[in-house]
Amino acid sequence: MRQNGKRLLVGQIASLGGVKTDTLRFYERAGLMPKTERTAGGYRAYGPDAVERLRFIRKAQALGFSLDQVKRILRLRQSGSLPCDYVIELAEQRLKETDQELRRLKQFRAALGRYVHHWKRTANHDACAARQFCNLIEEIDVGAASLPAKRRIGGALKK
Repeated sequence: MRQNGKRLLVGQIASLGGVKTDTLRFYERAGLMPKTERTAGGYRAYGPDAVERLRFIRKAQALGFSLDQVKRILRLRQSGSLPCDYVIELAEQRLKETDQELRRLKQFRAALGRYVHHWKRTANHDACAARQFCNLIEEIDVGAASLPAKRRIGGALKK
């Protein structure tokens, strides 16, 4: 992809690919983007396939593939192999993980719903004032509560 007959620079490629320049540089260091030529001024100058490759990486990430998995897909393709069977295998595994996560989230939602219902009926400002932080949370037995201790409410899920 050239603009006015010139190769595109890191900022241009990043913008066209919908990422920040730091992300593009990270992808290059991680081996997801090929090393590029440098201009006389030392700037990275990308060829015509860079934007499509960058968009592919972002699409694969949106499907839940890790960067290592994306790198393997790209390497399979570069070696002349068709990566479709591997992609299907990855997607099937991701689907299983998603189903498991949905089950955990349903359990979490049920437990949280029970707590909210209970708290609304029993909230006591005197009991709260007597505790260090908030008695509603301090009184929960996380192990018995079916609440995933390593997860955040309303945010990104972490294992």
